[in-house]
Amino acid sequence: MMSEDEKKSSANTVGREAMEKAAMQDEHMQEVHAQLMREKEEPHEGFSPVPIFLMFFFAALCFWGGVYLVEHSGGYRWDAYSPDFDPNAGAPKPVEISLFDRGAKVYRNQCAQCHQADGNGVPGVYPPLAGSDWVVGHPQVMARILINGLNGPIVVKGNTYNGNMPAFGSSGLALSEKDIAAVITYVRQEWGNAASEVTEPMIGDYSALYAGRSTPWQAAELKEGLGPIPEAVVQPVAEEATPAAEAATAN
Repeated sequence: MMSEDEKKSSANTVGREAMEKAAMQDEHMQEVHAQLMREKEEPHEGFSPVPIFLMFFFAALCFWGGVYLVEHSGGYRWDAYSPDFDPNAGAPKPVEISLFDRGAKVYRNQCAQCHQADGNGVPGVYPPLAGSDWVVGHPQVMARILINGLNGPIVVKGNTYNGNMPAFGSSGLALSEKDIAAVITYVRQEWGNAASEVTEPMIGDYSALYAGRSTPWQAAELKEGLGPIPEAVVQPVAEEATPAAEAATAN
């Protein structure tokens, strides 16, 4: 015969097993257990080991970088450094074209439309430059016209012209002193004209003289107070012009 306590314990065990069995048959409970089973492992302290192939990859990359620097360093030496090193010291200097050739370009861009490519001008409108005493005479005359301009009537080769010549100096089209010297040299030596060239320093001196003049010249003034004709330093003529020199005379 079972005692009363044994009967109670047996009844509790049967009841608990029945409840667990019923719980296992519950679909909601099964879903909860499934979710718990799918959860990842709890994180813990420590470091994950680096894959061995990744270590070999970085070692190979460092080796390649060292070889590349050695092969492409350009012969750099730490003991050959100079603070005065000039990488362009050995570069060839640009070829400088003659004043005549430079003046030809300036003339085509700035003057040919009025005075024409042959220097004969337009009858009754623009005076000729070929064979003109105003052109081949004292170089200061042409310098005055180019720097400050010319206004009013002027007689050229027996014909009277009454127009306006714009200034090419700082108060007008602002050509450089070199371009003004070049175009004067060109018109004094082209179309049969045979006069000396006009240099950049000469135009620099004339520009300084007439920098304060705000009005164009009159024909009667052009030959007044002329100074001595300075000696022109002949510039060497180069066979070819660099693109930079050609661009300097472009519009």
